[in-house]
Amino acid sequence: MCNRSNVGGYRRKCFVVVSEGAAESGSLEDSSTLSLRWEDIDWEMNRTSIPEPKVEYQEGRGIRSCPIFPELRPILDEAFEIFGDKSEYVVAAPQYRAAANTAMGWKNSNLRTEMTRLLRRAGVSGWPRLFHSMRASRQTELQREFPLHVVCSWLGNSPRIAQQSYLLVTEDDFAKAAGVAKLMVEG
Repeated sequence: MCNRSNVGGYRRKCFVVVSEGAAESGSLEDSSTLSLRWEDIDWEMNRTSIPEPKVEYQEGRGIRSCPIFPELRPILDEAFEIFGDKSEYVVAAPQYRAAANTAMGWKNSNLRTEMTRLLRRAGVSGWPRLFHSMRASRQTELQREFPLHVVCSWLGNSPRIAQQSYLLVTEDDFAKAAGVAKLMVEG
């Protein structure tokens, strides 16, 4: 839990955990992260109606439904407890929203830079393609449990894009194919 007397620190933590949690759950990218409102969350049904600003002009697109995965629920619960009555948006970062939502449409909102800065401040090193890597990992994990069309519906991509850009071959795949236990690699 956060020290609530340090609201600035808590805001930073909320930014990191909600943004990272959303990316790790695979459900959000920059524009969706900044567009998600508390009213988009159906707490009883454990799902979110996720705005898709970058593709809202495409027929049948603009909002998609995604479950609130069990690992994300406590993060959202804690953030809502602190900020639910103080902010319309889940990630209360109007400066990023204003910079990213331009007259020409959504552009790079630079969440990666802020996330990298906050991770560095916390003593955690980042990795290349931060949000993409988290999304790819989650797509691969979910694909092991749910059919491709279901996962793509939740994450807002197509089977073609999932196969080209997100689905990964993991060490677990090699270990399973070889019939051996996965080796733990120290890094």
